[in-house]
Amino acid sequence: MNFQNYFKNKIALITGSGRGIGLEIAKEYLKHGAKVIAIDLNTKRLLNLKNKHRNNILIKKFDLSNLDNFNSFLKKLPKNFQNINILINNAGMKSAENLVKTDINNLNNLINFNSIKVIEISRILINFSLKKNKGRIINIGSSLSSHGAVFRAQGGGSDYSVTKSMVHIITKIMAYECAKFKINVNAIAPGIIQTPMHDRPMNETKKKHLDKIPLNRIGLPKDVSGTALFLGSNYSSYITGQIIHINGGMLMIG
Repeated sequence: MNFQNYFKNKIALITGSGRGIGLEIAKEYLKHGAKVIAIDLNTKRLLNLKNKHRNNILIKKFDLSNLDNFNSFLKKLPKNFQNINILINNAGMKSAENLVKTDINNLNNLINFNSIKVIEISRILINFSLKKNKGRIINIGSSLSSHGAVFRAQGGGSDYSVTKSMVHIITKIMAYECAKFKINVNAIAPGIIQTPMHDRPMNETKKKHLDKIPLNRIGLPKDVSGTALFLGSNYSSYITGQIIHINGGMLMIG
């Protein structure tokens, strides 16, 4: 597949792009010629990309927990970065609490950031540029929200799993509602991926999870970024409302 020519006139806005999966997706899009608006509260790791890709990346520090100024933020973007074609909703908060015991205010905050913000940001971008561009929305969910993973405590927590289950449902409903605008909406559901959010030494991760993963390895951010690139390309033009699991076969067991 030759993505180079397709992406050279495309602009992707990626939330939570300062590390892990988001950072790897940003690298992948830049490598294939796209312009990238990289949004995160911590932009330190993005500076190397700025040095390498210069005019093709715009790094913005923005607190997505408050979207009151997000519309004006978009309107203030340089003209050559305003015609956004692809939105990747990657930003998320980690938690590992039991639903029966977790503080309800903390749960509400987690749902708001991991799930409701996906709707809010998508709505803003649909009206800002995606509708006129027949664009793409790619949400990052989680295989950990699927029933087999939840009941075997594969990773994360019950509260986190609830928020990512919501992202999967949001993706399907939004795909249906956006079809009339020719906007494709899909989600990627990573399994156990070694990222800073996972926050556990690799040997400990392997001990806890490896026997439950048929491909017998822990995933890496680059295992996810290629699928994100595919979903943003013309090769996926007839795909919408899908949840693509990237988990080494984890859900085949149990």
